[in-house]
Amino acid sequence: MHNQEPQVYKWLVKSGSILLFKDSDKIHLELDKETSESCLLTKEDAESLISIITALAEAIWNSPGYIKEPYQGQLFKTADELVYWDLGQPTLYVGFNVNEQAIAINYSGDAVLKISVNYAVELIQILTHFCKQFGV
Repeated sequence: MHNQEPQVYKWLVKSGSILLFKDSDKIHLELDKETSESCLLTKEDAESLISIITALAEAIWNSPGYIKEPYQGQLFKTADELVYWDLGQPTLYVGFNVNEQAIAINYSGDAVLKISVNYAVELIQILTHFCKQFGV
């Protein structure tokens, strides 16, 4: 039996760090916000994060035995220039911090986030959208 260690990404961003890896049929997302309320991402940080999440979601999608869930429509909600996903216990928030010129990513609750492929696709789209805010 071939035991393969999961690829773990710990990405140091403008403020804080983000830990990502494939956990069965979900993406494990954990934030270390250090001294800030949110992890802050530069445009380059966000582009790298998009690439990592895309690779992890693709690996899950192409896994033998993965049961593909059809996309049932928009999963995120918006409020006050923030995009958020209610994931049960935790809520994931993404927005653009104009003062810091950075994308802010945060979640409520102490739980580690486990994101399905459909949520990951929306997160990629939202991060891509906020990348367009840089230099405006």
